[in-house]
Amino acid sequence: MNKIFMVLTALLLTASAFAADKGEAYLSPTIGYHFFDNDHGLDDKVEGGLRLGYFFMDDHSLEIEGDYTKTDYDKGGDKSATSLSLSVLKYWDYNYYYKPFIFAGVGGLFHENDMGSLVLGIGARFIVNETVSFDARVKDMIHSIGARNDIIPSISLNIHFCGSYDKPVSYDKPAEEAKPAAEEEEKMAGESRSAKKESAAVVAQPEPKKDTDGDGVYDDVDQCPATPAGYPVASNGCTPDTDGDGVYDFEDKCPNTMKDVKVNSAGCFVSKTLQINFKTNSLIIDERFADDIREFAAFMKDNKHLNVEVQGHADSRGTDEYNMTLSQQRAEAVVKALTEKYGVSKDRLTAKGYGENKPVVPNDSPENMRKNRRIDTVVK
Repeated sequence: MNKIFMVLTALLLTASAFAADKGEAYLSPTIGYHFFDNDHGLDDKVEGGLRLGYFFMDDHSLEIEGDYTKTDYDKGGDKSATSLSLSVLKYWDYNYYYKPFIFAGVGGLFHENDMGSLVLGIGARFIVNETVSFDARVKDMIHSIGARNDIIPSISLNIHFCGSYDKPVSYDKPAEEAKPAAEEEEKMAGESRSAKKESAAVVAQPEPKKDTDGDGVYDDVDQCPATPAGYPVASNGCTPDTDGDGVYDFEDKCPNTMKDVKVNSAGCFVSKTLQINFKTNSLIIDERFADDIREFAAFMKDNKHLNVEVQGHADSRGTDEYNMTLSQQRAEAVVKALTEKYGVSKDRLTAKGYGENKPVVPNDSPENMRKNRRIDTVVK
């Protein structure tokens, strides 16, 4: 048995580490078959149990388990046996749906002769979604009395809870802030006028003030000295920026751009990062991010000339091939939501995964990795 564990563990170490959310917990009703060591003198029987697990690291969980077996002696007579264990599990990552693991811990078997146990095992977790998964595992209990050795294969249903999402993180640079506020502008204008008065005391005949663009604001305080004729201006000589994209209305060829997008010099949409923070290894869109998708769908419907590439991204954990596949699936999930749920025409959207090749920040912390698990939308 020990040789089998050594071989399987060596194979697992060649895979990428699986990562769940630190702080996630799971509860697992379990059914197994208890093969008792012959020295117990007990018949092998089906057993039932319950596990409670907690991810104290992204790829490690701590698990407590209790199992009960209603058995009987080989020579006759009913007997019950209860086993308890506390184990640490280490997970690896082959793909989104399949996570092999090994575990080790301590425990005990309690029946006529109570005894402590060393617990070792190997298994695999099969992911259904972010709430439900299944485990299949084999546990070896090496007991303190007579080195008795029990083998228990089992399956379990895992209910996951207490996973945490970080608040959506904005990756776009904010639009250029407006020009100095009116109060500061008036102060600047006053300082300029004071300077003019002081200059007038020295120069007998000062030059007349100029208004080159004819907008009613003299050049010495005009922060937009080339405003086209006929546009209303503020006291600083600049026209408004109604949609707040950093491009003045008289230059803005796309005056109704949605908020928090990147625009070109003409004020037209270039790209937007949708605020969808995927969990590790996940392509599921949580409902808390639906507003961002809904707003983007409305923008697409109002701008029917736009065709957009929906770009999926992943952090650096896992193999290049796996991350490329996962990022493609994330992009396709968003395209599906935009088309099937919000009615954006499918021929205007293209899904493409970029894996871990375009990080917005270094993958050097859990928070930065969350930022890199994102969706970008870029005009084609």
